[in-house]
Amino acid sequence: MFRLSFQSRATAALAFSGLRTYVTKQQSEVMKKALLNAEIVTNVRTNMPSPIISTEERQRLRSDPLLSHLVNMIMRDGKKTQAERFVQMALRDIRETTNADPYKLLSDAVEIISPLMDTKTGRQGSKVIHIPRPLNLRQRRRHAFVWLLASVGKRNERIYHMRLSGELQAIVNGTSGILEKKLALHKTVLANRSNIRTSKRLE
Repeated sequence: MFRLSFQSRATAALAFSGLRTYVTKQQSEVMKKALLNAEIVTNVRTNMPSPIISTEERQRLRSDPLLSHLVNMIMRDGKKTQAERFVQMALRDIRETTNADPYKLLSDAVEIISPLMDTKTGRQGSKVIHIPRPLNLRQRRRHAFVWLLASVGKRNERIYHMRLSGELQAIVNGTSGILEKKLALHKTVLANRSNIRTSKRLE
């Protein structure tokens, strides 16, 4: 019997589908041998998934850029194992609620709310102006995670991983307030697009 956490099953789904090119060949071979619907080991006292994450599982989790970035954003006071457990249980909740691939839903949700551009402040004489700038992939994801975690903190669910999974599902369903934040940012970028010409003189 396999002891698989969310990263094992989620990365296995990626290995089968071939959608993500940054999954290593060695990782893909390991994940192909795992069972997607393997039984999850639970704690007898709490009746919840065991928080113990083996060294191999932690390495697989941290080798995935999207999952490791999310875990690092959630982590507080250096408690990385706790952050990994939150993400693990959130993706498990998504799997049970939607019967869909939790990793795909997470990646789709992050892609939906990731802005393409941002603005930085600059001066033109005595006037402060906003200068649009493009964002790379990591910057886009950071914006998305900042909005995501802020919105998660405002939800009514008592348990953190349920708030996280609920917000991810709301994003995919188009009911999250984060979508309005992204639209407002893009409107600000469009309103200040004329300042792009002056950015070279200001730098």
